[in-house]
Amino acid sequence: MTTTKTHTDSDLIDDTADTARSKVEQVRSAVGDAADRVPEVLETARSGAERAAAQLPDAADRARTGLEETTTRLQTLPDDTLRMMAAASLGLAAGLFLAGAPRLVALAAAAPALLVGGAIATRSR
Repeated sequence: MTTTKTHTDSDLIDDTADTARSKVEQVRSAVGDAADRVPEVLETARSGAERAAAQLPDAADRARTGLEETTTRLQTLPDDTLRMMAAASLGLAAGLFLAGAPRLVALAAAAPALLVGGAIATRSR
C-alpha cells in the first residue's frame, strides 16, 4: 500500500511540475510578444509627437488671437463689472480651495480673475 501512495505522490509532483513549466512558457511567450511590440509602440509615439509638434505653432497663434480678442472685449466693460467678475472668480477659487477641491480646479476657477486683471491693467484710459 505504501508503494501506491508513493507512486500517486510522484504523479502529483510530476503534474504540478508540468503545470508550472507550462505557465512559465506562457509567461515567456507573453513577455516575448510584448518585447517584440516595443518598437511599434515607440514609432507610434514618435509619429504622434511629431504631428503634435507640427501643429503647435498654429495652436499657439489661435490661443494668442483668442486671448487678445477676449482682452479687447473685457476692456470695453465698465470698471464695476470687471471688479465684480474678478471678485466672483477669486471667491469661487478660494471657496473651492478651502473646501478641499483639487488645486487644479481652484486654479481654473481663478483664471477669469487673471484675464479680468490683465484687461484692467492694459486698458487705455
